[in-house]
Amino acid sequence: MITRTLQCILSMSVLLSLNACAEQAEQIDAPQSNPEVVVGGQRLTLENHAQRCALRKPDQSLLTLEMPWPCHLSIDRKGQPRVESFNNAQIIIVQHFAPEPAPSQECRSQYQAIRHIEGRLEASMVAESGHCLLGAMDQKNFVALFTW
Repeated sequence: MITRTLQCILSMSVLLSLNACAEQAEQIDAPQSNPEVVVGGQRLTLENHAQRCALRKPDQSLLTLEMPWPCHLSIDRKGQPRVESFNNAQIIIVQHFAPEPAPSQECRSQYQAIRHIEGRLEASMVAESGHCLLGAMDQKNFVALFTW
């Protein structure tokens, strides 16, 4: 009886894990629903520039980032592009996900913070992570990549 119960629990755990992995893969592959964000009064549009992530500014100039396309804007809990305010600056994060080919469940990601400070946009260094979860990031991810 105990063995049967344990087998049932183990089977359910495996199914839940597989479902979570499938949902994560669907989220990673999902197209960017809102590639625009307003930072410092400027509407920035995320776009592909020679297979690199770039932000198009209102004057049509580009801020090319140090990560490959495709990329996404970090989102808040409501699913909208997140703009974090800190120390008289507004900051966004752009993310790139790179899932390993099947059957691997590994995924690598890169992210880069961009701040609007003293009237200009400034990109941080690129940070790397061993997971690819969409969703709200902690404020320290927005702030720690810059020297203040």
